[in-house]
Amino acid sequence: MTVMHGARRFFALVASGALLAGGVQAVRADAAPLDDVVAAIRDAGGHYRYGSATLHAADCSGLVSVAQSLAMGQPPRRLGTTATLVAGRWPHAIPGADPRHRFVIGGDHHHMSAAINGVAIEATCCGQPFRIGADARSPFTFPHVFHIDEKVLA
Repeated sequence: MTVMHGARRFFALVASGALLAGGVQAVRADAAPLDDVVAAIRDAGGHYRYGSATLHAADCSGLVSVAQSLAMGQPPRRLGTTATLVAGRWPHAIPGADPRHRFVIGGDHHHMSAAINGVAIEATCCGQPFRIGADARSPFTFPHVFHIDEKVLA
């Protein structure tokens, strides 16, 4: 897939079969490239909603779950919560990380964020838009930092 910007990239994911219209479900068997996952999150224009886990509305663990699901070529779904991350029960999460890792998750008992190919993503609070890039909290600022097993990523 060629590099595209804005809504065109999101619609290219839909047209290629990576996402159903509206970004509700991944249907492609292979994992979407990680840069396309970041673009899909950015282009969906999502916002914080407690208990949700979609491209359009998610809480902090819901957004990280959706991003990881897409990065593994799976339908967007919830993989866990801040409690399961801190307890070491997040799927495919390996303790420890450095900036060279392609998918990093950081969290504590109350909040989490992730970095995908070095681009931070975060769902914060109260209907606010998802934060992406410099506006998002780095996962490396949390006491618990993990990286996702490279074997499961695109």
